[in-house]
Amino acid sequence: MTAPVIEAPVAADPSPSPVRGFSNDVGTHTRVLARLREYALQDSAELPVLEAVFDDLESVLGEQADLTARDIKELTPRLHSAFRRIVGMAVRSNGGVDPDAIERTRALLVERSPQDFLSARAYLRRLAIAVEDLLDQLLEDMP
Repeated sequence: MTAPVIEAPVAADPSPSPVRGFSNDVGTHTRVLARLREYALQDSAELPVLEAVFDDLESVLGEQADLTARDIKELTPRLHSAFRRIVGMAVRSNGGVDPDAIERTRALLVERSPQDFLSARAYLRRLAIAVEDLLDQLLEDMP
């Protein structure tokens, strides 16, 4: 007695049909990568809400920035945390951030915030400029 043979259905043409409206050019790649980067930046639990980061940057670098010791004490850890996450995102995502820019600012990850007011304010401003620079590069190609 022989076992029954079940024949598999024959598949139609295995090549996918072309998707209407898609082109495999540099412009399409740029738009897709920009949207993926935007999604990762805005919806990632790893990154702080961008609005809050931009508000902190405005507090430190804006025309009306008049930082007090209390402001520096509150803003430094927040911007440092955002900076760590943005550096991690920039390194992992291959998101168009200049590797030299990351290396130039990486020292801020291990540098301790100074205790005296003027040095602490200068450190916070350097940190804010680094955050702004990396964010600008990450968000550069977004529509």
